[in-house]
Amino acid sequence: MSIFREALQTEAEGNIRSDLLKEMQIQGYNFSSFSKKAGINRGILSAVFNGSPPKPISIRLLDRMGKVFGYPEGWLYEEYVEECFHEGKTHWRRLRAFLLRCIELNRLELVDKVLFQVMEETMRLQDVFMLGEELFAEGKQKESIPFYRCVVENEIKQHSERMAISQYKWFRARLGLDLEKNREAAQQFYPFRNRLPEHFQLDGLLQLANVYFILQKWEDVQHIADELRAVTLICFHQENGHSRNRMRVQIPFATERHLVVYYGQSLLLKGNALEKQGYYKQAFTYISDYEDLSWFDSLDETGWREVEKFKMYAEANRANLHLLMGNFEFLPDYVALLDKHPSELLSGLLTILEAANQYHYNIDHVLFHFRKTIHLLQTDSLDHSFYSNSFTVDRQANFFHKLALYSLNHTRIEEGIGYLLKALNSSIKANNQNLSIACAAWFEQFRQQAAFRQKEIYESIMKGVIEDEQMDHVAFNRCHCQLG
Repeated sequence: MSIFREALQTEAEGNIRSDLLKEMQIQGYNFSSFSKKAGINRGILSAVFNGSPPKPISIRLLDRMGKVFGYPEGWLYEEYVEECFHEGKTHWRRLRAFLLRCIELNRLELVDKVLFQVMEETMRLQDVFMLGEELFAEGKQKESIPFYRCVVENEIKQHSERMAISQYKWFRARLGLDLEKNREAAQQFYPFRNRLPEHFQLDGLLQLANVYFILQKWEDVQHIADELRAVTLICFHQENGHSRNRMRVQIPFATERHLVVYYGQSLLLKGNALEKQGYYKQAFTYISDYEDLSWFDSLDETGWREVEKFKMYAEANRANLHLLMGNFEFLPDYVALLDKHPSELLSGLLTILEAANQYHYNIDHVLFHFRKTIHLLQTDSLDHSFYSNSFTVDRQANFFHKLALYSLNHTRIEEGIGYLLKALNSSIKANNQNLSIACAAWFEQFRQQAAFRQKEIYESIMKGVIEDEQMDHVAFNRCHCQLG
């Protein structure tokens, strides 16, 4: 009896080796011919199928065999899971390679399945954490989510640094266009923000404040901004040798941004949150605090660039406040500033429109001046590299909403309804439910004056909302049934 036939007879049904051997038989291969075709050493094949115990199958070997057989990538991956837990033990090196390959092929359901099984050995939690860290460092934030989630769900020591870091990285990885999902991510991370190492605290607090800012949670923004400033000052004193132990060698903090950014942003966010609540005089007091940050120690070339940015922010926000207080004599200088700093244009136009709507001031000349930018916004072709995607989409929605109200206030009804529809579409995209409702309410008020094509667009948008809601309902029920 040949070694190949003997292997076929001894393999159990359902085992990955029996599936591979049967496929070799179906396609007319023996070990010798398959070895030549696949470029795999015959001795390795024999050890895999006839060894006692059998040689483990690497994921590379499985992929190579599947390619020779003509199957798509990922063939027999469900069966391969057993290979990673041979004799009830986790073979981490083999498992790690398999998990990375599943991520590469977007087989995330297998990642979850494997991680669930891994947690039967809690000692592997550190391995899972480190693999998540590796993916995150490579810029694969979405791919790192299952690993951080696994740590969060299985960490026994709830106050451990590993738990806090996993919560933070999971929070960062989840942020996207959907404001409601961002809110949920922020809410989950919030209790862990102060358990992080200080360099992570800075980045975590800044991201948290930005999420709350987009969500218009102004009191939360103020609170987080105060925390950010306090932590920044602690790090500043430590980094510059102002601690009690002056003999200790100081190690620079490994933060994403220069330390001056966190200090300036804490003041900027606090002032802007006060501005959004109508506390204009109080907001003015914060501008001078970040207008000149040249006193900051250890400013390198990057640091000085950031100092110059805050100087520009101070000039822009001072003009913002004057406009919001009805002082339109500052408008020409503000337009000139926006021409000079196009990255602030969307934010600036929002303020100009808000002030114009509040005081019924005509800004047609300003809108004409920035007509090219407004056109790019309508075609979604504006360079948004300065802001995060969620921040930009939401600002676009607010911009079109304010522009719609301005047009309607000046009896340009068809034009205003057109901007309302753009605002509605962008707000739905960002899952900004409050703004979506407001846009729909305004459209209904002017429905009788809308053009036929505009009514069609509105009905199409609403139909899409209903279909998405029904799909979510079906997905929820399917998930519920599976859990049940």
